[in-house]
Formats: sequence, structure tokens, C-alpha cells
Amino acid sequence: MDPHERKRQILDRSAEIFSRKGVSATTIREIGDAVGVYSGALYHYFPSKEAIVTELIREYLEDLTARCAEVTERNLPPVERLEALAEIALATSEQYHGATSIWRREGEYMRERVVEADMVETADAMQVAWREAIADGVADGTFRSDIDPEVFRELLYDAVWHASRWFRSGPDATTADLARTVISVFVDGLRRRHN
Repeated sequence: MDPHERKRQILDRSAEIFSRKGVSATTIREIGDAVGVYSGALYHYFPSKEAIVTELIREYLEDLTARCAEVTERNLPPVERLEALAEIALATSEQYHGATSIWRREGEYMRERVVEADMVETADAMQVAWREAIADGVADGTFRSDIDPEVFRELLYDAVWHASRWFRSGPDATTADLARTVISVFVDGLRRRHN
């Protein structure tokens, strides 16, 4: 097997095992068995189990950040921008299911990996995009100013983040559909009321 393909296989199988068992409960031997190589051979591809986790998170965060940048560059109105960001969050959570499952399961550990890998700015890009969209909506009068924007962002972000645990897209329900639904439910409560 080509080294690039083997590395991809190690990442994919590791993500499955980590998301099922947790990082600390997973051994290098288990990963080696899952990809059909001796555990010592894994060190030719990754220097440690933590390096595997870091690479899984790096792939996820870099893709998420690039997609966020594309949305913010489009200069969409606040509601449409929130819908686009929600769709990105749902789509990447589905695409990088292993990485997001590990993150949900072991958030503090994952944050340590992010700090060690100097990816904090990348990891925070999505939250910054949400904050800016909400602030722009408050500034232009689309959203109410009497609701703490940070509380609103946390509620919205958690709803989207946790929806990826149970939602699987298909022909009758796409990530775009769910993004519109989530944003509609939240934004209708945040929309400025006209007297």
C-alpha cells in the first residue's frame, strides 16, 4: 500500500476507535491491528498516538476554517450568514465524524492538542464568524439588542454542534434544511420586534 494511503487508513481507523473507546483507552496495538500492521510500524507514520489525534483535528479545523472564510467573504446579510455557518458546521461534523466525536467526548484533551499544535486561532475561527454575524445583525437592527449576543451565540452553536450527534443527511433532509430550521427557530426569537 502506498504510504499516503496507509497514513489515511491509519487516520480513518484511529478516528473510529477513538470516537468509540476514547483516546486514553485506545492503544497503539489496537490501531495497528485495525490497519493490519505491527504497532511498531505505526511510528513510521506518526510519532505517537497524540500525533494521530492532532492530525485528525488539524484536518477538520483547517477545512472548517476555510469554509468559514468563504462564507464571510461573501458578505451575506446576518441571517443568511448564520444559515451558511450552521450548514458548514453540520456538514463538517458529518464529514469529520470521528474528529468531532472525539472532540465532544474529550473536549479538554482536544483543547490541549489544539494549543500544543498552535491551532487556537484556527479552532476559534468558527466562533469568531458566529460572533460577527450576530453583531452585524444587532448593528443593522435585524436582531434584538436586549439579548446578550454571547449567550445567543453559545445557545445557537451548541444546538448546531449537538445536532450532529443524531442528524444524518439524506435525500429528504439535507444539512442545508436542518441549518435553515435551526436558524429559523433561534433567529425568530432574536429578531427585533416591530411595535
